This record gives sequence, C-alpha cells and structure tokens, in this order.
Amino acid sequence: MPIFNIKDISSSNTILWKITESEEELTRLISLTNSEKSKLSLIKSSAKRKHYLATLNILREFGATCHKIDYDNFGKPLLIDSYISISHSFEYCVVILDQNKIGIDIEKFRPKIQKIQKKFISKKEFDLIGNKTLNNLTKVWTIKEAVFKAFGKHSIDFKKNIQIKNVCKDFEKVVVKIFKESNVEYYDVQIINFSQYICSIAKKKINFEKN
Repeated sequence: MPIFNIKDISSSNTILWKITESEEELTRLISLTNSEKSKLSLIKSSAKRKHYLATLNILREFGATCHKIDYDNFGKPLLIDSYISISHSFEYCVVILDQNKIGIDIEKFRPKIQKIQKKFISKKEFDLIGNKTLNNLTKVWTIKEAVFKAFGKHSIDFKKNIQIKNVCKDFEKVVVKIFKESNVEYYDVQIINFSQYICSIAKKKINFEKN
C-alpha cells in the first residue's frame, strides 16, 4: 500500500509503496495489459515479481502505465512527457516523476556496505560526512546511486566521478558533482531516513556555477 505521496520535493511527485500485499493481491489491484503480463511471466524471483507489480500500482496512481515507459541503451526508464526514476529494496518500492532530470534510490541498512565503503567514498567525502556509521555510509551510497541514475550514463566510477561537494549539518541535503569526460552536471540531493531505510532523491541543478 502507498504510504506517502509527496508533491513538494523539488517540485517532484513521489510515491513510496510498502509491499504488505501478496503477489495475487497486488495483481488484483490493477488490470494488467498483455505487455505487462508478458514481462511479469519472465520474472522468476517472487520478490522481484512483487517489486514489478508494486511499481505498476504506483504508475497507476500517477495515471501512467508501463507500456508508456521506454528504456534507453543504458536501461534508464523514460517517459514521453517527464523524467522518471524507480527504486526498490526489500519491502519498499518508490517511483518519482519530474520535469527535470531526476534520480531516486532506496536502500535498507545492511552491514555489508561497510566492507566496500572505500570503493565508493573518497578521503574528502569521509572528512565531510564525519562518522562512518552504517547510517552515513548508506546515505552516501544512495546519494551516489540516485545521481548516477539521473545522469544516465554508464562507465561511472562512484568514487572518482561522483563527488559530494557540500553537506548540511544534519546530513539531510547535499550538493553532488558528477562527470564523464567533458559532460559535467550538479545535483541537489534530499535524503529521507525512515525505519531501517534511506531514500535519496537527486534533482539536476539548473544554471549552477561549476567548480
């Protein structure tokens, strides 16, 4: 069931769905198109099938259907009239729509992130975030994943090519630089902390002075 619909996160529309339903219940909530039935039949994992069905339910809330979504060469979802980003983790699924480039990522706290922290966080970023808590490490990962999704290009080194430039005191908002060759973009990222999850929303900054 959807637990919130936020319309004022950087002028975006966001719906977060907590998956408490069975696969059958999620299916009954909507009328699947033939294309959606075909895609569902190709998904073997029960958890991934529920993620897919929850996503379809959210799209129905927005008034969109999956057959209107296209994918670019990098697998990034596309809509004709707006940008879209999708993420899921365990019992949650989230979808965001916006008129500007947008990215979203949700992750559950998991200790294994501590083992790979040096692969995606630079020394400068460690100095910025201060404490290397599980909470903070998960925030950094979701921040970079959300920006990566919005940027929409592959062959990105999370440690080198995605850089957290500014962090507010309570670590709820940051400014991030991402680049590949001469293509440079900056993003405002809002971080939501709830239960055992972190959700980061990245929106491209317009007319931002690069440094």
